[in-house]
Amino acid sequence: MKYIKYYLILVFYVAFGLCAFGQTPPVDLANLSLGDLLNAKIIRSYADHAAFKTGGQDSPLGYLDSSRFHFSSNYINVKFDGYMDGTKDLSTDDVLWSNTSGEARTDKNFPIVPTVIHQEAIQFKGAYDLSERFILSLSIPYIRQETEHISIVPNFDDFTIVSEGLGDIEIAVSWIHQLSHSNNLLINLGLSLPTGSIDETGDTPGPGPDNQLPYTMQLGSGTYDIKPSIHYFGSAGNWTYGADLNLTLRTGKNDRDYRLGNVYQSSIWTRYALTDWLEPSIRINGVVWDEISGKDPALPYDSVNDLYPAAVVKPDNFGGTKLLALVGLRLNDPRGRLENTFLEFEAGTPFYQKLNGPQPSEDWRFSASLVLSF
Repeated sequence: MKYIKYYLILVFYVAFGLCAFGQTPPVDLANLSLGDLLNAKIIRSYADHAAFKTGGQDSPLGYLDSSRFHFSSNYINVKFDGYMDGTKDLSTDDVLWSNTSGEARTDKNFPIVPTVIHQEAIQFKGAYDLSERFILSLSIPYIRQETEHISIVPNFDDFTIVSEGLGDIEIAVSWIHQLSHSNNLLINLGLSLPTGSIDETGDTPGPGPDNQLPYTMQLGSGTYDIKPSIHYFGSAGNWTYGADLNLTLRTGKNDRDYRLGNVYQSSIWTRYALTDWLEPSIRINGVVWDEISGKDPALPYDSVNDLYPAAVVKPDNFGGTKLLALVGLRLNDPRGRLENTFLEFEAGTPFYQKLNGPQPSEDWRFSASLVLSF
């Protein structure tokens, strides 16, 4: 009974976090890919292991010795299309300033407007079980973003810019705490290293062909980021379920004199085993992120009138709250050499967004993960 109480307290805490919690820079794609890190996905897969379900060994975690190495490849694709200011939807015409119509220039309209944005990331992760309770992991992301624009600037009526490359590498250590035979906690502490570029340039309206690209096109945060998280997971019959809380806490400012906002996210999820190889799932994910502190001095800014040429270069136009509903499908072979391997797909869309804006709003996201343990 006491473990049920712990579970209810944790679910309440996570649900409160969802209620208390646009476009994030692509460096945060790894945070949002499937709502949890590989470690939690590995641990969830343990709940499906025959030894876990049947109690075939004295220790519910005793079989982990046979699978000490874990690898995953996670792919995510996110599309932004449209704008929001608070909870209000805006059209492109609402955001684009036209100097020929007599429209007044304000801090809510801009001569340059990104229209459709595609963010993609592939995250490679390896983990090693130091012991039955401790896991060490390394995560390496590769990021690509493509953004279409319209503008009133001559020779830039419409244009597209692309950036891609290595993102911020993360190292982490995790600790498993067993609440009962079928209820566990995973506590994770990660450190993100500033390996992703914050000096990406491109051909944009400006003094030359290689101008500093906005925050949304950079590949890293430029800061050392602390990433603690806690995950609860459990199983009952054919059901597995869980909740998690993830934080990204920035430290200091980067060498371009700004700091990305902190990110706070929480998820609740459940998965049901239709067969021994097919498991659909549903997840609710909540994200809150702060606006950017400081500003990149290389980005254009009219200090006299306090105006920016595009919403994506205005630090105040970052941050907000977002709730997403996602459905997933896990495929795995419970027999033979593939028993600790699974392929998972997930897709979803926001059902609530409140953005510091005008800010590009998310349209949909899709992800796929392949996890191998041996």
